Amino acid sequence: MADASTLTGVPPVQEPGRDRPRGPFSKTLPTLLGVPVLAWQLVFFAGPLLFLIVVTFWRVQSFRLEPAFSLDNWERILGAATFYKALLHTLQAAATTTVLALLIAFPAAYTIALRLQPRLRDLAIALLVIPVFSSYMLRIYAWQIVLSPMGIANSLLGALGIEALPLLGGAFSLQVGLLTLTLPSAVLVLSFALSGVDPSLVEAAENLGCRRLQVVGHVLLPAVRPALVLAGSTTFLLAFGDYVSSLFMTGSNPPTLSILIVDTVKSGSQWPRASVIGVCMLALLGLVFLLGRRLASTRRSA
Repeated sequence: MADASTLTGVPPVQEPGRDRPRGPFSKTLPTLLGVPVLAWQLVFFAGPLLFLIVVTFWRVQSFRLEPAFSLDNWERILGAATFYKALLHTLQAAATTTVLALLIAFPAAYTIALRLQPRLRDLAIALLVIPVFSSYMLRIYAWQIVLSPMGIANSLLGALGIEALPLLGGAFSLQVGLLTLTLPSAVLVLSFALSGVDPSLVEAAENLGCRRLQVVGHVLLPAVRPALVLAGSTTFLLAFGDYVSSLFMTGSNPPTLSILIVDTVKSGSQWPRASVIGVCMLALLGLVFLLGRRLASTRRSA
């Protein structure tokens, strides 16, 4: 008996993926494409991390590393008050930077994504991308010139009849340096997130009589909550592990954990003890990253 396609002259509609040749290569292709990524992770992340953990149990004899299994390095670091002071200072600085970055980044991203014309928006995005890929060290040197006792800022204050302020070498200069590192990335993340918000949601809220702050609080903030978590987590991770700002903007006083690692290595080539501090930092950063993902997924599901 002839089928319907023979009688009507219309070829039958095939389901997507049906009668498609499926050989062994089609199954192994995704695996082969993932091999370079897996190899990169093993060689440049998992391998060094494992070696770093192993080194924490080694000893230093006559300024040379010797393989051993000793808990002395962990006992000395975790029992030292200097470690906890540096840890609290680092956490405080990173948390302050995160809050300030989000408070500054969201209004800036709102203006760029929703208020600027397309040409100006593209220009603003380009100006934000340039600092991300430019030398962070050069920007810190520039801030030293601006904030030094005889720098540009105090010169302007002197012209106004105001005495010179100690702008360099304290918490203020540290936050300036950390925001220089983290703020462009936070603004970019939130700008892209706000650009993806459906304009009809904003128009509907405005038509219902919501003011601008109400639109931001009830429409925009819930829509970009995952991006807020991402921007905050990224800011915290960068600020927590930064070394340059703490060294050049505060003179390592008080020291952060990154400074403490360098000082520990310099004092008798104590690589194992410095590795203990590094492992503790990585554990804390991993915990913050997991908490950020958990918070983002919870808010998204809600």
